[in-house]
Amino acid sequence: MGVACGESPKEGADGPDYSMLDRACPGTDGCASNTGALRVGAAVVDVSPECWETWDDLDGNSEYDPSTDVFYDCGCDRMCPSDEGYAGPDDGEADGAFQALWIAGFGNGRAMASVHDAIEARAVVMESGDTSVAIVTLDVVGWFFDDAMIIRDAVAAAGSSVDLVIVQATHNHEAPDTMGQWGRRFGERGVDERYMVQIIDGAVEAVLAAESARTDVSMVVGVADSAAPFGDKGTFNTVRDSRDPVIIDEEVGAAAFIDSSGQTVATLVNWGNHPEVLDSRNLELTADFPWALRDTVENGLDYASRTQSGRGGVTVYLQGAVGGLMTPLGVTVTDWDGVDHADASFEKARALGDIIGGLALDALETGVAVADARVSFGVLRVDLPIENFGFQALFLMEVFERDMFGYDDTRPFDDNNMPLIETELNLVTVGPLRLLTIPGELTPELAIGGYDGSRVRSSMVEFVDPSNPAPPDLTAAPQGPFLKERMAGDFNWILGLGNDELGYFVPSYNYVLHPTQPYISEADGDHYEETNSLGPSTVPMLLEAAETLTAHSP
Repeated sequence: MGVACGESPKEGADGPDYSMLDRACPGTDGCASNTGALRVGAAVVDVSPECWETWDDLDGNSEYDPSTDVFYDCGCDRMCPSDEGYAGPDDGEADGAFQALWIAGFGNGRAMASVHDAIEARAVVMESGDTSVAIVTLDVVGWFFDDAMIIRDAVAAAGSSVDLVIVQATHNHEAPDTMGQWGRRFGERGVDERYMVQIIDGAVEAVLAAESARTDVSMVVGVADSAAPFGDKGTFNTVRDSRDPVIIDEEVGAAAFIDSSGQTVATLVNWGNHPEVLDSRNLELTADFPWALRDTVENGLDYASRTQSGRGGVTVYLQGAVGGLMTPLGVTVTDWDGVDHADASFEKARALGDIIGGLALDALETGVAVADARVSFGVLRVDLPIENFGFQALFLMEVFERDMFGYDDTRPFDDNNMPLIETELNLVTVGPLRLLTIPGELTPELAIGGYDGSRVRSSMVEFVDPSNPAPPDLTAAPQGPFLKERMAGDFNWILGLGNDELGYFVPSYNYVLHPTQPYISEADGDHYEETNSLGPSTVPMLLEAAETLTAHSP
């Protein structure tokens, strides 16, 4: 472990020891100070696919089957000779091969058929003195650490002076596969490498544009309660915890950066829920509810019972703690006019985005104004074992393409020959706001506790389902302090899927594997998440790394 900014200063027994981290700014060479005005810029780049072929789902099962369905062999531009405006054959046209883009997040074989709204890279750059951080969010299911490093390297190669680039996926389940496991069939890599290059280029462009747009700003930070407006229904109007015990972080966090003319440059919104409103049957490209949320914050609401002005600027949705599993599936969203939206539909996605967007606007109306915010951060790399032999197989099959190390490839994997994977945690401070990146899907209870049943916030939901055949042993649950308390800011946000997607982070007290088919089948009593986790060692190591990061960051 080495500090990237140069030799770290040591501040004595009572201060942070930067040498405990891989990077720390300010206070090291290249980022010596964060004294100066807060400057912020933001940008949006459309990274919707440019090259793909469409198809007709003739059997109506939302899975492409060449024996029953038909694809149109018209090439990248999807223009066939009989179409008006046809300019001639292009890449892949009439070659007999289906240039499919496989939609990630549910099952295999879900080929994209059309576009509803854009997939975007949205970036914000925050700077004070010579310390700066960029966050770029991508409307995709996940983004591996190795690929995040490609974006970082490309930003640096383009001449950027940004000290830290954070790449976060919104965890969108309605966009092309960027990880590998959602191809045409199980075991067949689903990533289109041409599209990966397009996303990388778009992310780099967004960061550079945001950096160029920096201007002096003041800051407003606030929080809204997503349960409060909906009475007994509470949190169950927007999100469902599908795993016992039911623990939901109801807070919607918002931060706005305002220039000297009073115009909003950027708004950050933090809340945790899976972008999967459209469910597994959808074949239209969409950013899901973040599409509507961002539009609401920028352009406002116009309901009969609620009209709200937008803030303009660029809104960046920062995914929160979504493990557990936080989902809008099975939720009937009642919109601001009292209209119910139960089915998987764009109307439901619109309603959900309007609710969270409206609450973000509320949070800023009552938020704390900050005139002199400064930027700092700490970075800590951590190596985690891949204990899940299902994941091991996907690596060996090259469905996942990223580096494993620390093992003898001439021997089978076992407890004494376990492959490792490198990932990273970041802790960023901007005035009273602290943001902790987590390289996957954190269960909210690891962030906020709630083992006393106080974070259900809905009378329509049981804390523990009485029919659960193997309920969690809450007497074994940890006592805290939990991650948000340890972060010690006035406003503390978890940035889920920050710089990586390593699956679910499940609390150790309730990590249960199937007795005969571990990682393949789930154990009785809500244990799906274990099948999509690295293994039982992950959370203790992650929490230890987070504690080191919070204790030693500037």
